[in-house]
Amino acid sequence: MAAFASVMALRLYNTRTRRKDPFVPLTPGVVKMYVCGPTTYDFSHLGHARSYIAFDVARRYLEFLGNRVVFVQNFTDIEEVIIRRAAEAGKPPLDFAQFFIDAFLGDMRALNVQSATHYPKVTQHIPEIVALVQRLVDRGYAYPIDGEVYFRTKKAKHSFGILSHRKMEDIVVDPVPPGSRREDPLDFALWKRSKEDEPSWPSPWGEGRPGWHVECNAMAYKYLGAPLDIHGGGLDLIFPHHESEAMICEGAWGSEWARTWMHNGFLTLEREKMSKSLGNFVTIREVLRDYPGEVVRLCLLKSHYRENVEYDEAGLARSKIEWAAMCAAIAAARDARGSGTGGKVSGLVSRTEAAFRKAMDDDLDTEGAVDALRQITEAVGALDGISADEGHAIVNVYRDGGRVLGLFADLV
Repeated sequence: MAAFASVMALRLYNTRTRRKDPFVPLTPGVVKMYVCGPTTYDFSHLGHARSYIAFDVARRYLEFLGNRVVFVQNFTDIEEVIIRRAAEAGKPPLDFAQFFIDAFLGDMRALNVQSATHYPKVTQHIPEIVALVQRLVDRGYAYPIDGEVYFRTKKAKHSFGILSHRKMEDIVVDPVPPGSRREDPLDFALWKRSKEDEPSWPSPWGEGRPGWHVECNAMAYKYLGAPLDIHGGGLDLIFPHHESEAMICEGAWGSEWARTWMHNGFLTLEREKMSKSLGNFVTIREVLRDYPGEVVRLCLLKSHYRENVEYDEAGLARSKIEWAAMCAAIAAARDARGSGTGGKVSGLVSRTEAAFRKAMDDDLDTEGAVDALRQITEAVGALDGISADEGHAIVNVYRDGGRVLGLFADLV
């Protein structure tokens, strides 16, 4: 499966436009991609695996098409939940967060997720965050109150609703408490006062720490600038997180934040989103005790990344059988020494490559791409007399498919 010089055939679903648009990076041959990373206070679950595998495949396919992808994924290593859980464990918050960062990276390696170009941590980018908040204050998009700073939502031209497609008047929020000087209930914190014994950093507004939304802007802008070619994350980040990021970028830099917004669907357990905060999750490392990382990848890639999918352990067992069949087909093709199939393999290879490419160009339809590999696996198993050259061509199909899907790393 040869790499292709143009990405013009690739169409990606853009949450903002609600349609599949042709993907063309702003700078030809270079894709700037930012994916929101985890808040590290527990072991990562299969819902995380699904998200990061999906965006890993997006990156791999863009690279397969000849692009250089600058891939940035952050770690939120300071947040209320981290401070609370660290206190319960009797550990310093930053040490507590680092333990789960290391665990996350180990899980990603086991799932054959490529390392990001940059892994910025919030606590290592406080100066950039403070500078961005100050810029927003200077430009009239933010205002300080008693040691905290809030974003002035009503000043933004593109406010809440640009991704969720909700009307502002339909957004239900708690009213501003009596006596508060906050201008609007939808105004969100850019800088927060820290409580006693909590981690804090100096700022023009006093000791404190960043608000959630502004962190991603500061870190992504440092490494990628604006606009991003692709901004990715889960459906749950559309509102308020990603819409807040878009407003912050407008206020600070006067430009759009992302040209393509991609959001993956949920992995559910008993019809509820798998979530650390809900406590209804299966950790990645639990599953890896029973199944190889590539089997987990294959299972998760059998559904389109935008679909919500119910966790099904039986699906993992089926995927293990399918993965083993593909591995056996690769081994048989490598050892092939027959007299040839009279062009049958050539036709099969061409059809598989075309089907794989068509699926991936259609908003990264990994379900269709996996199906193309399943079909060639069944077909070659029914052929006799495969020659060495034909075997080599078959192996190349799996090699290139594996490069895109992150499979068969040890076999081809």
